[in-house]
Amino acid sequence: MKKISAVLFSILSFAEIFAGNADGQKVYSVKIDGQISSPQTYIVKRAVRTANADGAKMLVVDLDTPGGDLSSTVEIMETLKNFGGKTVCYVNPNAISAGSLIAAACDEIYFAPNGIMGAAEAVDASGGDIAESMRRKITSYLGAKVRSHNLDNPRRAAVQRAMNDPNFELKIGGRTIKPKGELLSLTAKEAAEIVDGSPLLSNGTAKSVGEIAAVKSLKNPTITELKITWSERAAKYISAVSPVLMGIGFLLIFVDIKSGGFGLFGGIGVGALLVVFIGANMCGLAGHEEVLVFLLGAALVALEIFLLQGFVIPALAGAALMIGSLAWALGGIWTTRNFEYNFGNFADGLAQVVLGLLLALAMLAALWKFLPKCAFAKKLVLETPRDKPAIPSADIGKTGTALTDLMPSGRAAVGGKTLEVVAEFGHIRAGEKIEIVGKKDFNFTVRKVD
Repeated sequence: MKKISAVLFSILSFAEIFAGNADGQKVYSVKIDGQISSPQTYIVKRAVRTANADGAKMLVVDLDTPGGDLSSTVEIMETLKNFGGKTVCYVNPNAISAGSLIAAACDEIYFAPNGIMGAAEAVDASGGDIAESMRRKITSYLGAKVRSHNLDNPRRAAVQRAMNDPNFELKIGGRTIKPKGELLSLTAKEAAEIVDGSPLLSNGTAKSVGEIAAVKSLKNPTITELKITWSERAAKYISAVSPVLMGIGFLLIFVDIKSGGFGLFGGIGVGALLVVFIGANMCGLAGHEEVLVFLLGAALVALEIFLLQGFVIPALAGAALMIGSLAWALGGIWTTRNFEYNFGNFADGLAQVVLGLLLALAMLAALWKFLPKCAFAKKLVLETPRDKPAIPSADIGKTGTALTDLMPSGRAAVGGKTLEVVAEFGHIRAGEKIEIVGKKDFNFTVRKVD
């Protein structure tokens, strides 16, 4: 009986140790740097979702930001509430403006030795002052938001208020930390200073995320750094230059329309605006980047069909991207693992795509041979009566001169008249001789006369 009890005790002790380690080992960290914007919200959401799914005990937000978009900041603050363990902000090295709000939304705050946090007064998108009434509203709202995240830590809420409200005087234990008329910013040493029996703001200073885990006395912690996917990284860069891309896009569209048509420049302008739109939403495709590549290929094919007829290059590039993305998806290539794949995976996916194309060609050949004999097909296929040829326009065959570059649309002078024309194939330069070969809708189709 004693032996059985000893065995059971050993099993229970082992299970308890294993459970304790499983509960205490897993630590996730995610790097949030640069201007806070919508791409960062997707990154934080993915970090919280992944850490929760893996049963992590701690999520460390490795923060380095000069500030950013208020709505994205508030969304990140709310997202951090959904993590089941302890959230820790690592100020490494800057949590300025909006960054201080994100730090205040975490359960604990640690500083890098050169960390700085503060200067969080609300400003407009260009960094300038905003109207006093609006500033008061924003300051009041942010104060309430921070207090809601720090119900058990009113000192932190007061310190953060001193960072964004110049009219607030921060006093602790009879000592004035920040007088009115200033904004509070703290170094790592100042944040860790003992004031009235406890640290002013931080829970400590650490040189790395691993050191934070050691301070928390976790048993054999396993630290997993969430890798930022290429789509998330690209979205951050696109977000930073979005105003420039939009300006270029609108300018090219306006210039192309004023030149008498809508061709290459207009297509590039539309493409720039599409890049802005995709950049604002592509983080949601993290882990599914092959979908983004397929959509890009489809967009290039559409550009060839509707705007750049006969240019060929966009259609070829688009078709290659679409075929490649299908092979990517079928090959099981996973970008969240930093493109850890081999050529065999891609070759397997490509083989399936080629097989599908061959089957399509075989079915097309069969239909091409069978349809002319099928009575039902005659109702679907429109045929031009052989005894009633189409009557050509009176302008067909006339020659003239291109007034603008035809890429493919533009204007041409024919018989003393200025006409809206579309190049039948390729690019026709201004000044070159053209011939009208057809008419579609309100535009004449022309070709270059050698």
